[in-house]
Amino acid sequence: MATSKVKGGSLTGTMGFEWRRALSRFDVGWWGGLGDRRTLLVVVGSPELGQPTLDVARLAGADPRLRVLFTALPGPAEAAADALLRDAGTVPLPWREARAGDFALVVAASPAPRGGPAAPMIVLPQMNVEPTPHKAPARGHAGPVVLACAHELDRPMPGGDSAATKVVVVGDSVHDRIVASLPFRDFYRRALGVNRHRKLVVVALPAAAPRARCAGVQCEAGTLVQRLLAELTPVGHQVLSLYEPGLHPCTGGLSVADLRGGLGLLPPEADWRAALVAADWIIGAPGPVTRYGTITGVPVLLTDTPPHAVAHDFPSPFACGVRLMPHRPVLEQLSDAAVHWRPDRVRQAARRITSEPGRFDRAIRRTMYRLLRLPQPATIPVADPVSPPFRIECPVDHPIDACQGG
Repeated sequence: MATSKVKGGSLTGTMGFEWRRALSRFDVGWWGGLGDRRTLLVVVGSPELGQPTLDVARLAGADPRLRVLFTALPGPAEAAADALLRDAGTVPLPWREARAGDFALVVAASPAPRGGPAAPMIVLPQMNVEPTPHKAPARGHAGPVVLACAHELDRPMPGGDSAATKVVVVGDSVHDRIVASLPFRDFYRRALGVNRHRKLVVVALPAAAPRARCAGVQCEAGTLVQRLLAELTPVGHQVLSLYEPGLHPCTGGLSVADLRGGLGLLPPEADWRAALVAADWIIGAPGPVTRYGTITGVPVLLTDTPPHAVAHDFPSPFACGVRLMPHRPVLEQLSDAAVHWRPDRVRQAARRITSEPGRFDRAIRRTMYRLLRLPQPATIPVADPVSPPFRIECPVDHPIDACQGG
């Protein structure tokens, strides 16, 4: 294993760095005793929302005192969430077994699952279209609940049964890992098959609202994708669509014909954060993809009117965003955005994501070990770059059933 030139530090992976204290004697904070063993359950509701929970599992998995188990919540995204967990090298537990298990801690993405194990639970920050204060979770969990917020302004408003709920501001893992990935932009572009002579256009397929259905072939996102394929030449541009984080992903009316027309599709279980780092333009409705896209410094174009602010204290971060106009040629608008774009015009949106930039790993680990009643390991965790992405494509000379990945 290669070592860094910084005294006391060591490389922990191909692109990760961690401060480690030298062990000069038996360290209970690192090895622990037989009575210090704990089992942690990670609950994933959808593949896109499951990425932050896997970030927490990465922190817990580095401690030999902890055994980390995984489960996928029943629902429309259960199969995709199960595929995400299996691709990560885990064997997910069925929910019926997990909910009856004996765990020391449960980690889940918002919204919190109901009827789970009677153990302390950490509910990770949610990804909203618009940054709004959390609403305290209603009574539905037998153990204490810790509501983790990304920003001080996300603290819950009065409502629900908040007596057993503790609120802590931990930051945002998606933000921190995107920032850690920015130096490896060229690496992600090569992984997506984008050479130096082409530009990457990332398009977000919106998540459908709860109890709603995607409009299928009439979906506006599908129409936008087809418009991009028609107006942008494949020689100079690569169009890549990805699913907006949410429990109800929309297919966007995409077809094999679109894939054969040059469209790249990021599967739900792939890490969508890498695509944002690799992009030259990011297009989509106001939502998580366009919000986190403001971190990368590339032009962000909105396909819909930004939603109104929910209160005077929470102005819309998309108020200064660039709107993609339907009556102007796409290439002309992309060129104008590349020339005139200034990252400071969306700085408000980037700052509104988290009030604790770069501190998620430390804060969530501190919260986690407090609930586990264990001393923390003798390391200082830092955010790692995200995994390289992969895409689905379908060349013209390939049969349809061979279009499995790229």
